[in-house]
Amino acid sequence: LPALEAVIGTYPDVRVFNLSFAQKLPLAGHGGLVQQREHLLSVQDLDNFVFARDVIVVVSAGNSEPGIIPPAGYPLHVDDGAWELAAWPSGFNTLTCGATVEALHPEGLVTHVGWPSPFTRVGPGIAGAPIPEFGAHGGNVGDDWRWRASFGVWGSTAAGDWEDRSGTSFAAPLLAREAALTLRALERFCPSGVRPFGVTAKAFLALTANRVQVPTAVAALADRTIGWGTADRIRVGSPIDSSAVFVWQGVIDGPNDVVRVQLPIPLDWLDDASRPHLRLVCCWDPPVNEAVRDFWATRHVTVHLRAAPGESALRGTRGHKSYPTIDRTYDLSKEKLAKLDRAPTESLWDVEISYEQVAEYHPAITFAPQQRVAFAAELWDAGETPVSPQAAVQRLPVAASMTRLGPQAAPLGVPIILRR
Repeated sequence: LPALEAVIGTYPDVRVFNLSFAQKLPLAGHGGLVQQREHLLSVQDLDNFVFARDVIVVVSAGNSEPGIIPPAGYPLHVDDGAWELAAWPSGFNTLTCGATVEALHPEGLVTHVGWPSPFTRVGPGIAGAPIPEFGAHGGNVGDDWRWRASFGVWGSTAAGDWEDRSGTSFAAPLLAREAALTLRALERFCPSGVRPFGVTAKAFLALTANRVQVPTAVAALADRTIGWGTADRIRVGSPIDSSAVFVWQGVIDGPNDVVRVQLPIPLDWLDDASRPHLRLVCCWDPPVNEAVRDFWATRHVTVHLRAAPGESALRGTRGHKSYPTIDRTYDLSKEKLAKLDRAPTESLWDVEISYEQVAEYHPAITFAPQQRVAFAAELWDAGETPVSPQAAVQRLPVAASMTRLGPQAAPLGVPIILRR
């Protein structure tokens, strides 16, 4: 941590760090509770560093021991204790990166592109959180669960020679690259003196990540090793025609504050679309406390989507009790909206965001009550002949003003639209 603080003090424009720690044992594999607690205290300090400095810290998920073959075999080793995460990749405010196989080899154990690498460690993280969050190209192994030439990721040695190696330490830099370039791309939407939050980039990358469809037998392993999938910042500058994406960031002043954001959902598009949906990914970076390990995070954000102020909130998919990300999908079909107290009459819906303190803060640190929060949202039609919401959104009068990201401490804000 002193080294990270020194980097920020010297180069304040550095926002992304990539960390690869060679921890050979899973967290539960350390001898006793005292040793486990010492490791978790370090993770706690790293999570609180992210909260204090608004940076992105990418941590590699870690690798299993070479040559150790799980009794159940791939991909049924998902619950094998030897593949559990170590301490460092288990934090809440860091981004943990697992590995995928992106280049096939005739002698490789994994024979499908995009499937999890056999050696990548398996979540969940602390308090059963959905970690790792992302995956990237990390390489393959053979039937003996050992690396061989041409199984891994190509890179340059210090001597300038090209070689390939397998490991999550070669996947994590790819996620760090996408996070850094996403922050850079979002900067052009920020006025002078404002910069995009780290959680803004996380929300956008989570919303737009690519994950290969896998069979049911592999789905559980993929969920717990590569999360949302492979991060890709390309849609910041090149949105797709079939959907409309919005990005917002702001600050909640305290546990008694409620932030209201107006989100455009055009009425005419709702009428034309056969299966309209909204997916909303909300992220924040809370203070954490090792003493409340069942929660870890001391703040929990609540998000309510309403067709108008005072109306009943829509129900969406549920998430983890304390992990600082809400990934929620809403069905906006006519059948679902008919169950509301009153049908929507405006094209501007309300997103209400607040937080509550759910656990005590670490007693040795004073935490400011302000909480950074961001969301990325996407409208799309899942029908057989989908209707794009892009034109309907662009026709709204408010669209012309949705061009800037800011800290938005005011109680009312608007997101930006990603335009082609």
